Amino acid sequence: MSTLDAHHPQAGFTEEAAALLQDPVTRLDAIATICETYLQDVDRQALFERVGLAGYTTAGSLLSPSEDENGDTGADDEHGRTTTPAPRRAATRSVIVRDEALARKVKELEGDRCQICDTTLRRLNRPYSEAAHIRGLGRPHHGPDELHNLLCLCANCHVLFDGLEIYVDPDGLVRGTRDDREPRPLRRAPAHPIDEAHIGYHRDLCTLNTRKPTTD
Repeated sequence: MSTLDAHHPQAGFTEEAAALLQDPVTRLDAIATICETYLQDVDRQALFERVGLAGYTTAGSLLSPSEDENGDTGADDEHGRTTTPAPRRAATRSVIVRDEALARKVKELEGDRCQICDTTLRRLNRPYSEAAHIRGLGRPHHGPDELHNLLCLCANCHVLFDGLEIYVDPDGLVRGTRDDREPRPLRRAPAHPIDEAHIGYHRDLCTLNTRKPTTD
């Protein structure tokens, strides 16, 4: 301790480095570089959870309710069936306001067909699809809410895409991060612009978590 007192060591980033790391793309590159250089054999998802970087284990907002949120479900009968209504609790949360007009636009351009599996779903006798952000809007990704950052997906492919189970390679082929899918091209309507930088960001997230996708 006396040695430390004598030299007055300082920790943390320089002002210049801290400013650079404010950019989400630069921050992801820095995390990926550290992981590839020093943490190749580490369970990265567990590490990210432990050090407050859990946002990098998903491309979107996939939330798993904690066990204590379920609470007491009430009395059960002799068959284990609940005999009372499901409990409720008050909750206040802050959500990102998305441009619904953009969501409708991407669905219209793609004809409500999933750009990955080509499925057309119906719900309540109407076409159903989901507008999926390629680079997530919330922390830590801070992607833009714009048409260039949107895909039209079915509910299943949306979950897989946000959960980093599938990605788009540099040739525009959708692949599985576990090598368990037959590659197929991402379908794109001619009038639907997609920013390749957002596709690359999502691919880098997959690389960070699985180390299988390649950006070459």
